[in-house]
Amino acid sequence: MLSNIAILGLNTGFSAIVIIALFLILVFEIWMLISAIQNKLITQNAKILWVVGMFILHPFVAIAYYFTDYKKQP
Repeated sequence: MLSNIAILGLNTGFSAIVIIALFLILVFEIWMLISAIQNKLITQNAKILWVVGMFILHPFVAIAYYFTDYKKQP
């Protein structure tokens, strides 16, 4: 996969950094998605909105959830 990105004119070191960053973002999104589903302090409607939002606007909604409702968990 790195060779495919390198063909686009990006060097391999930069490509590796981008791949690692994207992986970390994906892990953060999954972490926030699981947290939203298990959060007992928010309503069922709020859970549905958070989960649907995370599927549509991936990292932006996950970051918003982190700063609003994730911090409220015990």
